[in-house]
Amino acid sequence: MAEYIMGILSIPLYLFEGYCIQFFFGRFAEPKLCRLRNAQWVVGIVWILIRIVGGWLFRETDSVTLIVELLFTTVSLFVFSVGWYKGNILLKVFFVIQFISLRELAFWAGYSFLYIGNSLIDILVYGASDSMESAGYLPVAAGALACLSLVLVEAVEGALLFISISKIVKSYHCREKGRMEKEVVFYLLPAVAGVLVSVLVRLLVITVTDGVPVLLYKRYPVLYLIIPMIALVLLGAIVFSFRIYQSMTALQEERAEKIVLENQITQMQGSMVEMEHLYDGVRSVKHDMKNHMAVLQNLIRKKYNGEDEEIRQYFEGMYQSVEQLDSRVHTGSAVSDAVVESKFRYAAKKVKGIKLDARGFMLSDAVTIKAYDMGIILNNGLDNAIEACMRMREKQPDAEAYITIRSFRAKNMYFIEIENSFDGAVLFHKDSGLPISTKEDKEVHGIGLKNIRKCAVKYGGDMDCIVKGNRFTLSVMVKS
Repeated sequence: MAEYIMGILSIPLYLFEGYCIQFFFGRFAEPKLCRLRNAQWVVGIVWILIRIVGGWLFRETDSVTLIVELLFTTVSLFVFSVGWYKGNILLKVFFVIQFISLRELAFWAGYSFLYIGNSLIDILVYGASDSMESAGYLPVAAGALACLSLVLVEAVEGALLFISISKIVKSYHCREKGRMEKEVVFYLLPAVAGVLVSVLVRLLVITVTDGVPVLLYKRYPVLYLIIPMIALVLLGAIVFSFRIYQSMTALQEERAEKIVLENQITQMQGSMVEMEHLYDGVRSVKHDMKNHMAVLQNLIRKKYNGEDEEIRQYFEGMYQSVEQLDSRVHTGSAVSDAVVESKFRYAAKKVKGIKLDARGFMLSDAVTIKAYDMGIILNNGLDNAIEACMRMREKQPDAEAYITIRSFRAKNMYFIEIENSFDGAVLFHKDSGLPISTKEDKEVHGIGLKNIRKCAVKYGGDMDCIVKGNRFTLSVMVKS
């Protein structure tokens, strides 16, 4: 009867562990059948079944059985994760070992609260030994205290498990679900230590004295204090090591963003210097050519005595050609002119026959974007557009490649759109909504769109990526 009651009391803990495991696993990977309704809850249901089957198969209380039960639980959960979740094997090893370790340490931290129930039962038995009347109520009272202490252990275990998982999930800043690389070693060191400590405790917790199994806690009551302290220290090590590595990753991303921005500033400065030289040269040529043409026109007029209508028209055409010697990009901003002109020249070199059009892009006085921020938007947007056209040409050599920049106002908002052709293959990040970089070094690449969004948000706007067939449009919206 007591075993039956204990089994019933374990069901709420199994249910709560099932919720924790789906909450934990769902942060790191997506189910392969993600379109299936409530697919994220399957792992919780499977965990409950594993716990029930494990409890039924391994009902003996010797140390070897306890270790085999832990091995069965771990292997079963890992096999299910491999078949159910997307992602590489390292990721699945990570969250299975991590969860098992957290769950085991939470259990051993809470297990010591049985000492309170056992102490109360001892006091009850000692008090009842002097009274025959109360002896009849002793089994009921002892059973109630045992159930109460079990509930207390489960409550402490569940609380520690949930808090630990919440801390890890909250600190996880994933760029892409479903992958984990070399960092898994750093994460797993304290987690594996936790599992090994659990195995050691299971191995030693039951000893045989004179043919009678005896709990190690009974022989050494101080373990009620030492074991939970070890468990809590390891729980803290798992959580804080994960958070520290995540902080290091975030710092590395910030450094990468800083490097990208510094490179862009250097490029912008170089482009501006280059355009200034070009403008100076064009102005000088325009000035000299106008003077030369004026002299020639006077000489011709004198020679032909005014019968020079055809020649006059010819010279007017030459004047118009000279006026067009300026840069072909006129946006209303010297910085924007320099950036667009530089990127267009680069695109023309890299993608043969690419069509480049910035005639619809104009900055008016109503647009309050600083030149530096506009340079960031154009630099990153055009870099991505050029890379997309280059990838498309690698796959489809005869495909039409183009980049078009345009701008327009709608009410009190100003829109900048960079449209380009691409191969049609794009995946969007579930959390950020931004396209996932196709390059291997994702720590550096993929930062450009984040910087564009930061600039847009800075001016009360936002950024959007629109895909229609083989047409990709980057739309940046700011307040005008």
